Amino acid sequence: MVATTLAQDDSPFFSLLPPEIRELIYQDIWSESGSRQHIYKDNDKWSHVPCVADYSTGDTRFEKFTQSARGSQEEYYWVKRLKSEWCYHWCCEQSTAKWHRAQNPNDSWREENVGHAGPSGFMNPMLVCKRMYREALPSLVANTTFVFTDLLEAHGWLSLYGGNPEKLPIRSLEICILTTQLMTELYFPTSEENEGPNPAFGHGNSSNGRSEDSHPGITMHSNPWQRVCDQLALLPNLHSLHIWFHTRDLRDWHKRMSETRFFAKLFNVKVKDRNQFVLALPDLPLKPKRGLPSHHFFENETLEGAPFVVERGPRPNNWRVHLMASGLRGP
Repeated sequence: MVATTLAQDDSPFFSLLPPEIRELIYQDIWSESGSRQHIYKDNDKWSHVPCVADYSTGDTRFEKFTQSARGSQEEYYWVKRLKSEWCYHWCCEQSTAKWHRAQNPNDSWREENVGHAGPSGFMNPMLVCKRMYREALPSLVANTTFVFTDLLEAHGWLSLYGGNPEKLPIRSLEICILTTQLMTELYFPTSEENEGPNPAFGHGNSSNGRSEDSHPGITMHSNPWQRVCDQLALLPNLHSLHIWFHTRDLRDWHKRMSETRFFAKLFNVKVKDRNQFVLALPDLPLKPKRGLPSHHFFENETLEGAPFVVERGPRPNNWRVHLMASGLRGP
């Protein structure tokens, strides 16, 4: 592209405006189009949609679900939102679905009216010419918060764009993940006496006839979450990183989650301001009700020296959602 890029000397935009003014124009475009953008795969192609969620308001899906009338359309919608892979970004996912339906009016998929994101001018400068593409791309990457709700998509995107920090200075990321039960079990100790990884999920040992070969490519030290952590640790320009986690497990978070083991690799990630590196985790009950010793949770001494701050908040009760969505809601 460098060899075939024309100088565009006849263009007043490049010949009359200094680089500093052009940069301000680019920043105005990113801001107007939405400086927080979801990145996701759509039919094997990268796509984007502006993020309209606000994690500071908390996750109110379960509360709204319990308040809706049994058997109502409202209850149906909140069940779908509780099961959304986009978690508290369900409104972003819903607007994406509406946009796709608007492009395909014969599609029979239906959803309530919540508005849709629609196309924006976010990528327009990248389509003008090669010179503008090369000039605007670093500005876009540096001034946009990229939001991911899937570990494989985050890994794929970071593999493409995270390896050249000088030309692509990624500064702000949000990762919102509803992780699988298998992923958390990889880090769960076999017993209070044995703090090692669960051998049933592959760590070179065997348990009940199963070994690492039972789950090829998925071990405590080799899985999508660990690979994303390794990629985050290689980003030298991070100014803001927000990671929100929950699990699909029907059991309570505090009974099946070793936070200090699962998030250990985040200690290798560097953000210039520690307060801008937020790890958002579920609320914890009183210590006597927990299923693991206190050193498995981020509190007090376990947070000493951590490069991030922990913010806790409510999460949907998966077991109650499962029962209530199955018709066992009660009067």
